[in-house]
Amino acid sequence: MKSIILICLLFFISPVREVENVKFSFPSQQHDIFLNYSNDNFSQKLVYDNKIITAEIKSSNFFQLNLDFRVLPQEKYMETLDREVKEVVLDLFNSDHSLKTYLTNISHFLEGNIRYSEKKLPQDATSVIFNKKAYCTGFSNVVKVFLDSAGIENKFVKGFYLKKGDNNTLIPVPHRWVELLLANGVKFFYDPQYQKFSANYITTRNDVDFKQVKRFKVYVIKKSKKIMN
Repeated sequence: MKSIILICLLFFISPVREVENVKFSFPSQQHDIFLNYSNDNFSQKLVYDNKIITAEIKSSNFFQLNLDFRVLPQEKYMETLDREVKEVVLDLFNSDHSLKTYLTNISHFLEGNIRYSEKKLPQDATSVIFNKKAYCTGFSNVVKVFLDSAGIENKFVKGFYLKKGDNNTLIPVPHRWVELLLANGVKFFYDPQYQKFSANYITTRNDVDFKQVKRFKVYVIKKSKKIMN
């Protein structure tokens, strides 16, 4: 009885999160562009069998991680920004200065101010904020400026976002997003364009030229969700 009570207490005290598990398969002769990868809200494990790749993906929303860290404006860096961009950044900081609140404010800003567009507009952060339009590159460039303004280490990540196709197939779309690297060693993916990170991603090497990658389809073998501490 005591052990049951202890388990229940741990469940309520420890942070819990929903983890999405998906198993994909896809034909590819370009094995070298894909890679195994793991951080605190995503893992990708690949198995190669002739011309077929099987990928096991685990993903969870980064907001379910412990993000109660204090972040402060980096004044020296922000002095290099255009006035309009600097004003946007200052509006993102809240009185509690927590990383979770800062990221929430970033998401709200993107959702309310930047619209996805495939037009060949400039994708630097200043132009995106001014034009209010971007594709994944522009979204990522804006967020990099926001993260650098708070002293949060980050880097770009390349891969595919898997859009729903016919039946049980997914269509890989070349994509770019951001990985945050916190001082305590926690690393996680954040996608400025789609916001909530899911298992509908396949990571690649960052030096991949998507123009050289042959089109392919991804087939869903199985998927599930579970709650984990």
